[in-house]
Amino acid sequence: MYLMLLALLAVWMLGCGYAGYARRFGLFAVILCGGIALNTAWMVLRLQAHPLEGAAVIAHAAAVMYGLGALGTGWLISRMTRAFRDSRVGE
Repeated sequence: MYLMLLALLAVWMLGCGYAGYARRFGLFAVILCGGIALNTAWMVLRLQAHPLEGAAVIAHAAAVMYGLGALGTGWLISRMTRAFRDSRVGE
């Protein structure tokens, strides 16, 4: 079960990273909201937690920070890639 959750987190973060790489911030918002919704569903249905408990709010904040970190990493990789392509020496 935990391996499935880790794999889902990795796929979600790759989606956030792709949105940053492609500079598609609307797509990022959709992916982020979907991840928060899945996180809330997991906590309410499986863990029987209230969505506004202290620990649940911290989990939501962590998910947002994971998403922003993946977005920033994707954006940074895209800038580095574009700068590398622009700096090529032509014949």
